[in-house]
Amino acid sequence: MPARHLYVLPLFCEDLAKIGISVDPLARVRSFSARYYEGFDLARSVVVRFEDGGDARRLETALHRRLRQWNAPAPLTVATAAGGATEWYRGAMPQVLDAVAEEAGRGHAVWAPALDWWRERLRGEEPLLYEWAEACLREVAADEPLAPQAWTRIADVLDAWPALGLGVVHALPPAMARRYRAYRRAWCTGLEPGSGR
Repeated sequence: MPARHLYVLPLFCEDLAKIGISVDPLARVRSFSARYYEGFDLARSVVVRFEDGGDARRLETALHRRLRQWNAPAPLTVATAAGGATEWYRGAMPQVLDAVAEEAGRGHAVWAPALDWWRERLRGEEPLLYEWAEACLREVAADEPLAPQAWTRIADVLDAWPALGLGVVHALPPAMARRYRAYRRAWCTGLEPGSGR
C-alpha cells in the first residue's frame, strides 16, 4: 500500500490554504493549476507522510473539525473540476502548524515548510524529462517554431523547475534546451517569448 500524504497548500499573498490527502501531492496540486508554483506558496506549504492511509485520514478529519470556524470558499483561481471545495481555510495556519507538530512527535515525517519536499519530488521526474521533451518535438523540424498552444503546455511544465530554484536545461535534449533557454531569456527581459526558439 503506497504512503499517503497530508498536504497544506497556502496561496501566495493570501492567508488561505487548502488541506487534503493524496498518494501524490504533486499530481494533486497540478490538478488545481498547470502553473501551481505561481498560485501556491510552496515555501510555506506543509507535507506530512503516513505509511498508513487510516492515520492520514484521521489527521485530515481532525483538522477539518478543528478548523471548522476558519472554513472559507474555494478561490475562483482554482479549477472547480479539481474538487476539494470545502477544504479551504482562512487564517488557520497557526492551528495547522500546531497539529502537524503533534504528528512529528508521533514519528511521522513532517516537512513544515515543505519546499525541500516539492524539490525532491520534482527531481524524481527528471529521468522522464528527456523522453517527454523528445516526444513534444517529434513532429517539429529542428528550426521550426512550436505552435503557441504546444509551447504554453511545455513552458507550464518546465517553468516549475526554476520556480522551485532548480535547474532543468541539463535534463533536456539539445533542441528543447536551446528553445527553453531562449524562452527564459525572452521572459526575463520582458519580451514576448513567442515560440521559444
